[in-house]
Amino acid sequence: MRIVSSDTPITQGDRAFNYGDGIFTTICVTNHTAELLPWHLSRLVHDASALAINVNAKELHTAIQHHLIEKRKSAQSAQNNAAKYVLKVHISAGEAGRGYARDETKPALVRFSEHDYPAHYDNTRASGLDVICASIALAVQPALAGIKHMNRLEQVLVKREVNLAEADDAIVCDTNDNIVEASAGNLFFHSNGMWFTPSLKGSGVNGVVRQCLIQSLLNENVPLNVGEYSLEQLQNADTAIVTNALMGIMPIRSVAFPDGATKHYSVSNTEVTYLKSVLEAQRYASVDSASDMLSDITLNTSQQGLV
Repeated sequence: MRIVSSDTPITQGDRAFNYGDGIFTTICVTNHTAELLPWHLSRLVHDASALAINVNAKELHTAIQHHLIEKRKSAQSAQNNAAKYVLKVHISAGEAGRGYARDETKPALVRFSEHDYPAHYDNTRASGLDVICASIALAVQPALAGIKHMNRLEQVLVKREVNLAEADDAIVCDTNDNIVEASAGNLFFHSNGMWFTPSLKGSGVNGVVRQCLIQSLLNENVPLNVGEYSLEQLQNADTAIVTNALMGIMPIRSVAFPDGATKHYSVSNTEVTYLKSVLEAQRYASVDSASDMLSDITLNTSQQGLV
């Protein structure tokens, strides 16, 4: 594994550039502190292992912390202390010549990039999302299910459909008509006193907020079901939310279903408030307090909440 400066040009042999052969995570940084960092590190190491990309958890943690410290020094020096920004960690499988086969002697390449935080999220979090149901279906591929890899063409097509519909987001199903996720986040919905979230055994991205909520709800013995669900079941729910590392917990205000019906949901109730409190309790969890995880992260699919 090699840390590459963000201003280093991407070479023609970079496998992430040529084949999408790599993984990434997107971290919300507030007051120069990375949110949900143990979950991001866990996801990076898990996903790298699933794709046989060799990374070292401790070295990766050290590199992220060093980047945050240097960013803080630079911001203080320039008197540009942004309260919140986005840090993207991009891991390529390395460099190789033409062809699909990797050169196993070449190290993985780790890059960092910084981006503005989407300011409109704060307003949308209060009003709720108006979403459509995408006509694009996700392919079922268990070997890649849950992984945040760099092949994101399905999401590009979904996001284009969202923009054309002038909606905030979309509910996306797989080719078996099971709900998977939103365009760039996971889905939870509440019905008959319990929470539901789709299984990611066949497709989708296992987001860090999803993992955090699943583990926390199970620890608190809060009723939660992970399984295969249809749009009809979502239509009968009383509350629905989209989650990811940047938006946190985003309530859905309405869903326009393929049958022409539009369902409206509560965006502010005790269920949503509780989930927000659960996430808030874990937002700044220390990686140092999770040293066992860093010394040997070997999360399997059930621990990652894919069941």
